[in-house]
Amino acid sequence: MSLATSDSTTLAILRFARAAYERPLDASRREALTARLMDALGCAIAASHDKEVRSVATALGFTGAGGPCSVLTLGHGTVDAAAFLNGLMVRFHDWNDTYVGRNGGHPSDIIAAALAAGEEQGRTGDEVLRAIGAGQHLMLDMCDGSNALSRGWDHATYVGIAATVACALLRGLNDAQFAHAISMIAAANNMLIARSGKVSAWRSLASPQALRNALFVTALAKADVSGPDPVFEGRLGFLEVVSGDITMQLDPARDRTGDTHLKRFPAVFHAQAPCEIALNLRKQMGPDLVTMIDEIEVATHAFAIFWAGKDPVLWEPENRETADHSIAFMVALALLRGHVHHEDIEAGIHDAQVRALTRRVRVVEDEGYSARWPREAPARITLSAGGQRFEQELVAGMGHAARPLAPEQRAEKLIHNASAVIGEKRAQAWADLLGGFAELTDLSIALRP
Repeated sequence: MSLATSDSTTLAILRFARAAYERPLDASRREALTARLMDALGCAIAASHDKEVRSVATALGFTGAGGPCSVLTLGHGTVDAAAFLNGLMVRFHDWNDTYVGRNGGHPSDIIAAALAAGEEQGRTGDEVLRAIGAGQHLMLDMCDGSNALSRGWDHATYVGIAATVACALLRGLNDAQFAHAISMIAAANNMLIARSGKVSAWRSLASPQALRNALFVTALAKADVSGPDPVFEGRLGFLEVVSGDITMQLDPARDRTGDTHLKRFPAVFHAQAPCEIALNLRKQMGPDLVTMIDEIEVATHAFAIFWAGKDPVLWEPENRETADHSIAFMVALALLRGHVHHEDIEAGIHDAQVRALTRRVRVVEDEGYSARWPREAPARITLSAGGQRFEQELVAGMGHAARPLAPEQRAEKLIHNASAVIGEKRAQAWADLLGGFAELTDLSIALRP
């Protein structure tokens, strides 16, 4: 391959992306990618009528009155507006998929960009799924093979590169254009984590901004605008400044479509097993005994404590984003309410009983659990109430690759979220339609339930 780039990492990504995209989907890979697309859109529709989402749309000047691309429940707009707003809705409740290697992130963040680029270009559902698969696989390899997270960089840094791959494939860039798009996104989309301790609305905006950046650089590259060369390698390149050394397999024959973890609850991944245990314990105890809890100990692995069980602000959350990133708060919420829906979290912040119980939660490390992470995501809750002791342990929350959600459980999540917005009958019809996404020739109908 002869290209105007000397950067071997850029070339490796390009060659991998082409080969991965050209590989036909078998039934298993199609089902795994469709499941993640349905999960992401189910998360999105749950947020579609939130006032903050509507405020962002207004701030962007989005009217929904016209444009080539569909924004879920909000109308039509430009390709970048569709990617940004759909991406915001996917991320809003921190409910879409998760992956953790040396780095963590949410690979399904790229889906909104692939849908927008695919709709813009008149692509089929099968083509969009193959582009998503290529981008997701790249992101997982980057998470496994480098360490940007520990150096302070947000996973949206990798989302931008993965989304650029998907958009470049769907927009039909030639090899030289593709290489320049990769080099531009690697130079222009590096984001600080900026959410240790108190979490802000930017939690839901970083990846959507990365999607806009991906569409921007692929548009420039398609117009034969050049990017920096080299960009990954060399002095002050991406490897030196952002990620450290990268070791990626980039094997297009390897199946990574089912490697990401889905979430049962709208909360940080590290609260998934603790929430599930808390709900199970509540069933054992009964609601009356729950009000008599003296103390709660949550044992988990070190990575979970670092991100969701360490900072004092997590025991006194002032906003939804911080609350859903707090193991202590989410456990207290689950115990007292007996269910964990996205609408519970905002109400729980203002519930004196939930806040009081949150203060009685201790989060501690179990070194054995830390050794099992991320192969598993173990947690244990021990609590005392009314003179009785209760305890339960899980190897991982339901939805982790070690305990995957069954197809009917995945569908239930989407239908529950969609029913609140469009009614149960339409929600069921939408779930059925999305289940056959690979066969679609008109992507717009997938985004207009």
